[in-house]
Amino acid sequence: MIYKLIDDYKNTYSPYIDGVELGTKMPTYRPRFLGKPRLHEWVAPEASFYYCENFEGMRETLPDVSIWSLGVIVLSPGAYKVFHACLEKAGEFLPITIESETYYLFNVLYIIPELATNKEKAVEIIDSGVHLGQGNVSFDESFLEVEEIAVFKTPTDRLVFSYCTERFKKLYEVNGFKGLVFEPVEVK
Repeated sequence: MIYKLIDDYKNTYSPYIDGVELGTKMPTYRPRFLGKPRLHEWVAPEASFYYCENFEGMRETLPDVSIWSLGVIVLSPGAYKVFHACLEKAGEFLPITIESETYYLFNVLYIIPELATNKEKAVEIIDSGVHLGQGNVSFDESFLEVEEIAVFKTPTDRLVFSYCTERFKKLYEVNGFKGLVFEPVEVK
């Protein structure tokens, strides 16, 4: 099974990185990562966690793994140790500092190839006149297993979201991590 990774903002705090600080430290910084390398220009920014207006928790709950800026995966120090080997073939780790601890943004650089994407029943997604890509698309998980890829991006959604395999999800669950919602990718 393939899953779209969604930030669990209802049950955990969400990561926050000040855009002004990013722009000051890295003048060429742009907010959308779009599957492009950033490590060569990266200067570790300060970050924090906040609760959004939809947070339903009763107390501060920090995520182990979360999503920032739609498709960028945020790893706590513990999650980084667990996921490093699983993720390293699919992107790059960008350090950030939260309360004197080093967390990592994982910039997903692996873009699933056309041959591993089934668009037979694809539909165009348009919202308020903006083309957001295609929905009702499936991906070949066996291809990803052979390539040893656990997370990826796809041109079908304009490289916005990150997706994962069952391997990534099981590693997350076995370690009791919190912070993500795994939305199954199903063709209707």
